[in-house]
Amino acid sequence: MGTGTKINIKVLQHLKGHNGGVYALQAAPNKQLYSASADGWIVKWDPTKQADGELLAQCGEPIYSLLFHKGIGYAGSSKGYIFVIDAEKNVRKIEAHTRGVFFIKAIKNGFISGGGDGKLNIWDQNMDLLKVLQLSNNSLRCCLIEENKVWIAGSEGKIFELNDELAEVKSYQGHKNSIFAMCQLDGQLISGGRDAEIRHWKDGQLQYNTAAHTLHVHGLAAHPNLPLYASASMDKSCKIWTAEGELLKVLEAEKYGGHINCVNACVWLSDTLLATSSDDRTIMVYEVEFESNKNDLK
Repeated sequence: MGTGTKINIKVLQHLKGHNGGVYALQAAPNKQLYSASADGWIVKWDPTKQADGELLAQCGEPIYSLLFHKGIGYAGSSKGYIFVIDAEKNVRKIEAHTRGVFFIKAIKNGFISGGGDGKLNIWDQNMDLLKVLQLSNNSLRCCLIEENKVWIAGSEGKIFELNDELAEVKSYQGHKNSIFAMCQLDGQLISGGRDAEIRHWKDGQLQYNTAAHTLHVHGLAAHPNLPLYASASMDKSCKIWTAEGELLKVLEAEKYGGHINCVNACVWLSDTLLATSSDDRTIMVYEVEFESNKNDLK
C-alpha cells in the first residue's frame, strides 16, 4: 500500500444514547459493536441495521475497559472493580485493583487485567485471582497479545514484553511519558501516547516515529486484513495510516460531521467498517472504501 492509495469515507451511523464519554469499544460478530462509558452502561449496537443500542448492564460507575469473551462480558471500572455480565444480563462485581482497570484480556486458561496500581492480575476462567505481578509503580494503561507474546505499557512510558507464561522477557523505554495504546502490524509493534507521537518498533528497536496528532493518542487499531491502522486522539480526530506510517485519511468533524470532543477509542468492525468513540458521548461508524487496485493493498 503506497502513495497511490485513495480512501473514500461515508458516515454509516452516528450512534447516540450514552450519557457520558464513551471510553471503550469492542467489535462483535456480524459487524456489531459493544461500548462502555462514563455512565457505567454496557451497550450492544448493530450499526448496519439500526441506530438504537441494547443495554446489557448498568454498572453504576465509569467503565474504562471492556472484554466480551465466549458470551460473557468483563468491564473494568474507574474504581478498580471488574463487572462480569453473563448471557442473562446478571452482573457480578469483583474487587480487582486499588485504582482504575485499564485493560482486561483473555489468555490461555484465564484472563489478565492491568490497573492504575501498576499491577498485572492473573485470573482463572472463573475470575478467581491466581497471581499478582507488580510491573510498575505507575498505571498500566494498555496490553497487546499476539501469538506467544504479551506487551504491556503505561504511564511510566516503558514497554514490557512478556512470554506466554507471563514471565518478563525484556522492557524498554517506549515514550517519554504515558503510552495509551498499542497494535501490531506487519511484524511491527506500534505504540501511541501522551506525547501525541506514534512509534514503530521491531524486536524492541525503534524503527521510526511520527508526530501523528496534536494531542494524546488514545487508541490504535490494526486493520484485520490490510497493512494499515487507525489512530484515535484527544485532538478530536481519527486518522488512517499505512504500515509504513503514511497518512491516508483524517476523520474529523469539519469534513464528516464527526466527533466534537476527545476521541477515546477506535476499532475495525470489518474490512470496510471503522467505529470510533468520544467524550462527546457518541459513536461514529464509517464506511471505508478503497479505490486502489487490490494488489496495491496487499
